[in-house]
Amino acid sequence: MNINFNFQDKRFVVTGATSGIGKRIATDLINSGATVLAIGRREERLNELKEKYKEKLYVGNVDVNNFEDLKNLIENFAIDGKINGSVHCAGINKFTPLRAFNWKDAEQIIKTSLYAGIELVRIISSKKITAEKGSHVLIASVAGIKGETGFTAYSAAKGALISAVKTMALELAIKDIRVNSITPGWIPTELTEGIDARYPGHLDTIKLEHPLGIGSVEDVSNLLMFLLSDEAKWITGSNIVIDGGYSVK
Repeated sequence: MNINFNFQDKRFVVTGATSGIGKRIATDLINSGATVLAIGRREERLNELKEKYKEKLYVGNVDVNNFEDLKNLIENFAIDGKINGSVHCAGINKFTPLRAFNWKDAEQIIKTSLYAGIELVRIISSKKITAEKGSHVLIASVAGIKGETGFTAYSAAKGALISAVKTMALELAIKDIRVNSITPGWIPTELTEGIDARYPGHLDTIKLEHPLGIGSVEDVSNLLMFLLSDEAKWITGSNIVIDGGYSVK
């Protein structure tokens, strides 16, 4: 990372922290001085991170859709110091074409991206947990602003997340807490690799649709670091698109 931020003595919660964007932002925050609670479902990977970062990293092997477990985990993390913000990266994606729509899959997608994101901000923004001038960033997707054939549930979840962020930002502004969303284009992660494997040739088409080419988790993390920092203190309720020009075509 070429951009330097100082998060010394700051504390953050990151969901979906065992891979992709979540893992990258968790490690970038730690390397910038922060202490991080990394939440994920893959215990082995969480333990690997814990072994590497030791006292700067707390880990929580919980499903973000289990709100009681999520609340207990965050409250325990806050015992050692109030929390400065969060990044909600947890998400799943499944093919949900209209003619073969699966409501069970859709519910899981929406719960993980939307409901869990709202609950995360709700928990941390409570008076006994949040630090002053907190910042929360939720990961949306270009699918939430531009139609993607076959991904109705995912697009709906991310579109709703963008709208929810605007309202949460208004409600929390009185506490000087900022809430924003980031809308990435196609980023190589385990989530997108699964789609690539199922649809051969799909990635070649996607590359052609991004004028600046495919992005990276580093690109997204750099933007996240800025939004979490005090340098972004006048930005809230915004959805910032980072997609190499994909959505403007």
